[in-house]
Amino acid sequence: MTLSKVLIHSNPQFGKCPACKKTGTLHRSHSRSLFEQIVQLTSIIKIYRCKECGWRGVRLTVVITKKSVKSIFVYLALILFAAFIVRYIIFHYVLN
Repeated sequence: MTLSKVLIHSNPQFGKCPACKKTGTLHRSHSRSLFEQIVQLTSIIKIYRCKECGWRGVRLTVVITKKSVKSIFVYLALILFAAFIVRYIIFHYVLN
């Protein structure tokens, strides 16, 4: 399983507006400040505006599903297991 299957990219433009609940009315909004520009460039959060009601806010562009949470826990368990093995080898064979 690859990392691209852990997190599923979504397009909030096809979702519902949080304010008026209409589908397909969201579009990307321009950044108003340097902080918003930095957030949009460096994260999975994007700013959207509703064409109908004028709502403006942030939406995630990644969906985390139950399957992806399980996969993340498996990856974390493998990392911890590998770390303990490396620690054991270092302390018992390298430092002695």
